[in-house]
Amino acid sequence: MAMRCLSSLPLLSASGSGKACAVVRTHHTPSAAAHRRIRTHMSVATGGEQSLTAKEQSQEPDYGVVSMHHVGILCENLERSMAFYQDLLGLKVNPARPNDKLPYRGAWLWVGSEMIHLMELPNPDPLTGRPEHGGRDRHTCIAIRDVLKLKEIFDKAGISYTLSKSGRPAIFARDPDGNALEFTQV
Repeated sequence: MAMRCLSSLPLLSASGSGKACAVVRTHHTPSAAAHRRIRTHMSVATGGEQSLTAKEQSQEPDYGVVSMHHVGILCENLERSMAFYQDLLGLKVNPARPNDKLPYRGAWLWVGSEMIHLMELPNPDPLTGRPEHGGRDRHTCIAIRDVLKLKEIFDKAGISYTLSKSGRPAIFARDPDGNALEFTQV
């Protein structure tokens, strides 16, 4: 698991300096060599075959996963979504990403060195019947420093949320289009 310091969440800063240092934990896909070690260890532990054939080894992909680049989030109204992500959460627009080359409106917002791509497109998912707790639904997780400060921001803005059911410092909310978001304290 790789960790790196990010600095593009101004409203989520614990220091009040206008910048936050959020740590994103990136779970990399194991390389082919790691898969071989895992499978060999599992075989040894279970008393099974202890090595892979050359054919099995050549079928394992090793294409170099580096990190998550962006998460695409559908929205009905780009301005309303920007008010949430940019104005409330403090995410900054990435001006280098194309907004005029796609057949729909959208925006790219920095979350550390990764991005959220807001896309103004029809949402094929039902908006009703979603679990109240976003942790039981598809969700995007953003690492932050201070869950209590974000809770205050949500309270002031009237944003509904739930806290982590496990007791860890995390808060779940939905954006204006019902997309579930988790903010976990690191």
